[in-house]
Amino acid sequence: MLDLRRLEILRRFAALGTITATADELGYSPSAISQQLATLEREAGIALIERTAQRASLTDAGRELAEHAAHILAAAETAHSRMRARAGTISGRVTISCIPALAPALAPHLATLQRLHPELSVVAHETGSTAAAAAVLDRRYDLAVIDDWSEHPPAEDAGLSVHRLRREDIVLALPADHPLAEQSGPVTAARLRETLHHETWLCAPVGQLSRAAGDQRLAAINASPVRRWEFAGLHVLALLVATGAGVALLPAGIAHGQAGVTGVLLAPRMQRTILALTRPTTHADPAIAACLHVIREALSSQQSTVDFKVPRI
Repeated sequence: MLDLRRLEILRRFAALGTITATADELGYSPSAISQQLATLEREAGIALIERTAQRASLTDAGRELAEHAAHILAAAETAHSRMRARAGTISGRVTISCIPALAPALAPHLATLQRLHPELSVVAHETGSTAAAAAVLDRRYDLAVIDDWSEHPPAEDAGLSVHRLRREDIVLALPADHPLAEQSGPVTAARLRETLHHETWLCAPVGQLSRAAGDQRLAAINASPVRRWEFAGLHVLALLVATGAGVALLPAGIAHGQAGVTGVLLAPRMQRTILALTRPTTHADPAIAACLHVIREALSSQQSTVDFKVPRI
């Protein structure tokens, strides 16, 4: 009988391509990974790995078994999930990925959930949106909270279940004493282009979703502002805006939550969507469902607070 854990190691090796990378991701030594794969070969009764002095690679049989492994592991996870649903207990280990900007809002709620259910172990990490989907697919995380700055967020994501949690305005974040902060309506494209002739543009580095969305808006209005600061953390950008270092496009919740910053809506409107990603095979798992529920509650509560704070607009 083929061991499920060793099938998972084979699947990860097939995806990553090297023993060292597989060992690093799974938290084992390279020799331990090699031993597990050798044991799987004996279980399968055929060579799965072709080894040379320089590298190890899958044989045709190894590639075929790795494809079967994906289906076998998904079926096992579905069965486990449904049995946990029948038991009805919120327990076990749930791994969660969350974008840094939302981690402060979600962490206390998840910690409370864990206190209410002592048999539940929540393991949470801060991870950017671009890497989260692959990590959920690869079972490194059970649930990921991401943001999507595109106009039309996906209905589904490469075999993952997509849960829409919140739609949030993106605002032009300005120092509170900025003249534009006093206007009563949204900032038009012409007004934004004029403003950026005199302001430093604060943004995330290339590769971040907020950077891509911001660059797209700048291109649409034919603006090329001066850039001096690039930080992946949106809260850091809000702090810089408060010091008068420049202006930025930020989610309304972050802009209005920072003292010394005023957020003004844009015309045309710009928004981001907060999404949660899970595997369809874990739909029935009570622990994952409970985590998703408290995340929804936390974001709903945060949204109410943000709406209350927003002045004038």
